[in-house]
Order: sequence, then C-alpha cells, then structure tokens
Amino acid sequence: MPEPITARQLGLLAYVGKNPGVTREHLLQVAKATETDINYLETLDLIREREVGTYRIAHLGEKVLKRGL
Repeated sequence: MPEPITARQLGLLAYVGKNPGVTREHLLQVAKATETDINYLETLDLIREREVGTYRIAHLGEKVLKRGL
C-alpha cells in the first residue's frame, strides 16, 4: 500500500498542473522538490514524463486535484 500524499507532493502536483512541460531540474531547484517526491508522483501515475525530462499532469493527477485531497 502506498504512502499517503503529503502537502508538499500535493503542492508539486498543483505546480505541474499549472506549468505543463516543466523540467525535472526546474522542479528540483525552483519548486524545492526532492527526487523522492517526483518518484512518488510518477509511481502513482499522477504526473508523466512526456518529452525527455519534462512533466505534465496525468488524468489521475487532475482527479486528485479536483477532489482536493
């Protein structure tokens, strides 16, 4: 069973939703993400890597944001 989403991860999910095509480096530097946070969101299919190194929110990620978990 996966760990529950943290406030930081939910914030990152919202950030990716508002900034489609954001790079991994940008998330790590500007959004103060950690590799663990990004891997968590990828593993649960909340964000997806489209072009090499860029992320967009997945359908499931949109549903999570709408429900406001």
